[in-house]
Amino acid sequence: MHDYLLDNIIKSTSNDDALAGKTLLVTGASGQIGLNIVGLALARGAQVVGLYNTKSIDFVHPHLKWVRADLGASDSCAAPPANALIHTAPIWLLPPRLPALVAGGIERVVAFSSTSIFGKRQSANTTEMAVVQSLTAAEEQLWKMATEMKLQMTLLRPTMIYGMGLDGNITRMARTIRNFRFLPVYYPAKGLRQPVQARDLAEAALSVWENPKTYGKAYNLAGGEVLTYRRMAERLFIHLGKKPRLVPLPFMPQLLNFLAVCVPSTNVNGEIAERMNRDLAFDNGPASNDFGYSPRGFLEGDVIV
Repeated sequence: MHDYLLDNIIKSTSNDDALAGKTLLVTGASGQIGLNIVGLALARGAQVVGLYNTKSIDFVHPHLKWVRADLGASDSCAAPPANALIHTAPIWLLPPRLPALVAGGIERVVAFSSTSIFGKRQSANTTEMAVVQSLTAAEEQLWKMATEMKLQMTLLRPTMIYGMGLDGNITRMARTIRNFRFLPVYYPAKGLRQPVQARDLAEAALSVWENPKTYGKAYNLAGGEVLTYRRMAERLFIHLGKKPRLVPLPFMPQLLNFLAVCVPSTNVNGEIAERMNRDLAFDNGPASNDFGYSPRGFLEGDVIV
């Protein structure tokens, strides 16, 4: 699947030489943002080194080198020479590896964090709070290291990511709709959302790469359309060719908490339901002003869910 997605990204992108002569190191290259960055960068003439952990990709390109590396392992990580790093793997994996990567020639870093640092800050779930703490600590550490190492760094914080059929939000909702023909919600499901396509995030990462306006800054990156959770779900039904059928569950938070105790591997909790009525919309203005960020609307264009 990954090789098909990557091939499709390259074929659907207008070839140019905007990045000719540049070498780009992409971590998390088998993920939905990473795949888009690799494909777009190759189409624009860059030499790309794609780091992946377990998901190998049977895709060959004369300007692409795959490197298997576990960024979370305790052993040292080889640092392929590159001009810039775009880090799409979990951000807390980067600080321990950054010195070795800089030794390989990296002078510019674009790292993806998450708006979960704000949206889940008040979560009562211990697992979610641990994620927020990891995000916060990693960001703070990276800013400090960037200053000490004289690196130009930009942080990008996406909202709900979708578009490649690899996410755990929109794709999971779509799977439920396909399998059961209905979707449970915590009524009235009025919280605002701005789902963002992985392709738009990849475009953003390549746009900020050599843009001095973005050096030393962090940007929240949301989609181009603000929807209530309920309307977002209804639009997904329509996209899948099905009549919207939302089933209100008054005790959904308690039900999900009970499920989390009984089946921990489900990775659900009551906070997921509670957030259906919390606004998680963000201002794209700074990104639009500094590097022309203009994301597409929900389910607009060629997306996989």
